[in-house]
Amino acid sequence: MRVTQQMLHQNSVRNMNQNLSRFEKTNSQVASGKMLERPSDNPNGVSQAMSLKSSLAANGQYEKNINETNLWLDETDQTIGKMTDVMQRVRELTVNGNNGTLAPEDRATIAAEIKELANQLEEFSKAKVNGQDLFAAAAGGEREFTISSGITIKGSVSKEALFGPDNQLIQSVKDWADSISNGQEVKLDEFDAGFNQLLSVQSEIGARANRVEAFENRMLDNNLQLKKMLSSIEDVDYAEAMIRLKSEESVYQASLASSAKIIQPTLMDFLR
Repeated sequence: MRVTQQMLHQNSVRNMNQNLSRFEKTNSQVASGKMLERPSDNPNGVSQAMSLKSSLAANGQYEKNINETNLWLDETDQTIGKMTDVMQRVRELTVNGNNGTLAPEDRATIAAEIKELANQLEEFSKAKVNGQDLFAAAAGGEREFTISSGITIKGSVSKEALFGPDNQLIQSVKDWADSISNGQEVKLDEFDAGFNQLLSVQSEIGARANRVEAFENRMLDNNLQLKKMLSSIEDVDYAEAMIRLKSEESVYQASLASSAKIIQPTLMDFLR
């Protein structure tokens, strides 16, 4: 086959453009720090990267849900803790009030404080988080949060779980105050049953918080693995890329030099 000057010219230009394209691509990767700039760079890698990003996005939503769950659980735990402090004081006063030697005015003083404590319990029962009731009005109305795929957890408890139907515990505290004021003995086993119920619910809240923490730690570990896998697909190895960039720059410069020798201007070029 006869090799013409035009063929040499075309081959030289094609090779030079290919070398330039590789050089520009590597230079762009070094500048951006990313291996994948368009789907055609690595279709399989792009697909894997999209899947990993989707998983990271889902974990991002779970993280928000976990943060909100922790907020509700923390507020629930702290509020119940305040309730138990109140109930401990109620028990101290009740024990004192059961003393048959107390004068009527002393009983009245104790009864007045117990009623005030009952009002505090009632106020705590109306606590809010971000403008929403912390304690649901009835069992089954507690707030639930999705903290992982297919995993939901309750972030609060109902008033019924805390105080019994119709806020019975709070009403009982008020009744105890009346009993003490009237010189009647309060049965401490009734008090202890209500107090232990608060402690039981608080213990359950603690167990839920521990479960959420376990899921949070697992998710954080999962995120680290996903980001590591994504980095291995997307991110540039700068040391390797810089060596490749220098090599491709040298190849391109060499192609320019060789093309300059091959593509010599002819007499016809000057006569055009």
